[in-house]
Parts: sequence; C-alpha cells; structure tokens
Amino acid sequence: MKRLVAAVEAALQQALAGAGLAAYDGPLVVGVSGGPDSLALLDCLARICPAERLVVAHLDHALRPMSAEDTALVARAAAALSLRFAAERADVATLARDGRQSLETAGRAARYDFLARVAHAAGAAAVVVGHNADDQAETILFHLLRGAGVGGLRGMAAAAPLPGRPDLWLLRPLLGVARTDIEAYCAQTGLQPTTDASNIDPTFSRNRLRHELLPLLATFNPQIAQQLRETGALAAAEDELLSELEDVAWREIARPSPPEQVRLGRDGWRNQPLALRRRLLRRAAAACLPAGAEVGFQTIEAARRTAEGAASGGRVSLPGGVVMDVGYEALTFRRGAVALGNEWPQLTAPTPVALTVPGVVALAGGWRLTAEPWPHPDLDAVTANAEMWTAVVALEANAALFVRPRAPGERIRPLGLGGATKLKEVMIDRKIPAAARALWPVVATAEYPVWLPGHVLDDRARVQPDSASVVRLRCSWVAGGEC
Repeated sequence: MKRLVAAVEAALQQALAGAGLAAYDGPLVVGVSGGPDSLALLDCLARICPAERLVVAHLDHALRPMSAEDTALVARAAAALSLRFAAERADVATLARDGRQSLETAGRAARYDFLARVAHAAGAAAVVVGHNADDQAETILFHLLRGAGVGGLRGMAAAAPLPGRPDLWLLRPLLGVARTDIEAYCAQTGLQPTTDASNIDPTFSRNRLRHELLPLLATFNPQIAQQLRETGALAAAEDELLSELEDVAWREIARPSPPEQVRLGRDGWRNQPLALRRRLLRRAAAACLPAGAEVGFQTIEAARRTAEGAASGGRVSLPGGVVMDVGYEALTFRRGAVALGNEWPQLTAPTPVALTVPGVVALAGGWRLTAEPWPHPDLDAVTANAEMWTAVVALEANAALFVRPRAPGERIRPLGLGGATKLKEVMIDRKIPAAARALWPVVATAEYPVWLPGHVLDDRARVQPDSASVVRLRCSWVAGGEC
C-alpha cells in the first residue's frame, strides 16, 4: 500500500514539473468514475494532499440503468474524505447521435468539457485522472492499428494540455502502475469500486483490444504490454526531438498571413527533410482544422506530392473543409470558402468596368484601382518609378480606360522590350498564382492592355516629353494601406 502511495506522489510531482507547475500548491480536480483506477487514485491523493486542495468530479454518462448508483458511490467516497464534490449527468447517447460520433468519442468530449468547467470553477490549474500502465499499452496498440506515426505511438503523456482546453493540464500519475497492482491496493485498503459492465462490451473497440487482441498477442510474446510501453517511451523521446526541429523550421518558413489562414514558404519547406515536410504540413493543416479533426497519412502524402511538384496552382482538399493551395512561393492553408481573400487584387466580376479620370474602381477584398490626371509630369520621376503598384501612362486624347480580366490570347508589349507577348505567359513568368490569374485586373483602353497591376506596363502607354494626356494609376488595398 505504501509503495503505491509513494509512487503516485513521485509521479504527481514529476507530472506537475513537466507541466511547469513544480511549485504549484493550488486545487487539483480529480476525475473519479467509481472504478478501481480512479478510486485508488483518489485514496492515494487524499493521503498526499490536504483536503482543501482536492475536488472530486464525476460525470454520469447515462449509458447504464444503474449509473446513478455510481454517482452515489463517488459522492460517499468524497464525503468520507471530507472533499468537495461536483457531479453532472450527460446524455452521451444523444450527443453521439447528434454529433455523428462514436459513444466513446462523445463520452470523452463530454467528460473533458465537464472536468474543465469544474476546474475553472475551483480555480484549479490541473485535472488528475487514473489512466494506468495497461491503459497506456492499449492506447499505443490502438494507435498502431489506426496507422499513427511517432506522435501517436508515444501514447499518453504524464502531463499534457487538457484536450480542447490549453489553459488546463491533464495529469496521469498512475501511468507507470499496472492494473493488477491497483486492484490489489483496492483490496488492501477496503475500497469497493463499482463494476462497469460496459468495460466488457465487445461492441467497443478498446474492449475487444483489451480482452481479445492483447491476450492473443501475449501468446506470441508474454511481455507484449511491457514492450508496447517501451515502444511508447522511445517514440516519446524521438517525437520531442522532432518537435524541437519542427519548431525551428516553422519559425523559418511560416509567412505572415490573413486571419484563419496559414502560409508556408514553399522553397523553405522543400528544403526540409522528409520527416519535417510531413510534420509541417500536418501542423499547418491542424491550425485550420476544427477541434478533434484528424488528417490521415494518405491525405498528407497527397498534399506533400502536390506541394513538391514543379507546377503552381495545385489544390488538395483536407478534412474539415480545409484546402491547401500551392503557389510559386507559398503553400496556403485555409478553411471554408476557397476565395482568395485580400492577398491579391481581384475583380469582383469578369465584366469590364469603366475607369474614369479621375475615378476609382472597387476590387474584391478591399482593393481598389484609382486614376488621376497628372498635367505636368516629372519625367525623371516617371522613369525612376520603382513602385510596382503605381504606373504613369500616356493616353491618346479622349481615350477611355477600362478595368477587366485578360482576354484569351491577348498580348501586351512590355515596356522597353520591343516585342509582344501573351498576357497569360507574363502572368506565369511573373509567378502570379494560378488561382488568381482569371480575375487579376487589367487596365486597358478599347484597343490594347495598358497595365497589368503590380507587373507590366505596355510600351504603347510610355510617357514622352510631348505626351498630352498623362494619368497616374494606383492599385491599393483600402483596409491596409498601399500594397
């Protein structure tokens, strides 16, 4: 008995230190179902911590006719130890049906949500639960069967952020203790845990793994549970190292991006080792995904192959309505509508719009094109202009300007090059993203394109000393100033 209490005390202090709470002496919420693991954990913690530090929390999942008796059992255990007690009932079956989830997933989400609310009400920084060494082996095997990478094979951590609540910590001080030792402790101390019949129901995946697969594997290797845990320990150390390398790479290649988007520098991403390329893609996708959504290996591989390809304009659909767009210079992840947002100037429709002088044409995403007369241009300033989003053009008398998309096969005569080239080829050469080309605005007269904003001015619109009608064009982003 004393050995288990000492093991829990040491593991709790180590878990608190791992959470950065080594000096923490505030409240701890203890999740107690009434089973052997949680009752033994509660009993050990009550021998370690003052009563005022502990809050017992129990969620009734309403999945069994006798579940109310479990609540009463936990309430009596808390009262016997003079501990605060919080309980709640959740209709997990309805939650699972409405959310199109398994009972296990819905129950886990409801439980963590309840524990988080109890912790916030108590002013606690951490929640303590009774996952044990056998649970760890089962978790690792479960992840292996699902095809998890090193991050999944590490199993459960002794200290980790509470799922969905990064401001709270989830501590597991029994992870190094076998289920048989916990049951022996309950017998020695006179604890009378509840027996949950659902723990042997073969319709639950984990029960089949526990009662069927692991015993079968033990016929091949009697130490299978221990070796699964050792695999988890190795994977955890390697995952920590890869996470550190991933953080360094992320800081190097992550680009500023609009809200709800993630952008990675494509060349920098390509220069990373394969393992980091995969992890960086998964991290970028996860930043846009709804809570709980996962990205499988095949999806990440499809994204990787597309991003590594030479072409621009590729797109990969990810879970949760997230897409990855491949540009020349960046990989862009966004959730929801695949509109281009305010990253580039885009027409609101593919129809020509008159641009008067002076005048303004509104573009999508807060952009605009403006035209203003310049009666007495400074030719030196015009020649030296280095602002890609400003152009000074000479027009024929009474020539009208329009803003429109490029026409099929349309050509432009880039200033100073002495020849004509297709606008489409200019867009490709200038690495305008494929998704943005169709509605990229072109300023034109009725006869020819005058300016491809941000890129090329037509030689026919060159300002000469005797130019009679000179116009300054500007493309700008209204919400954020000049582009």
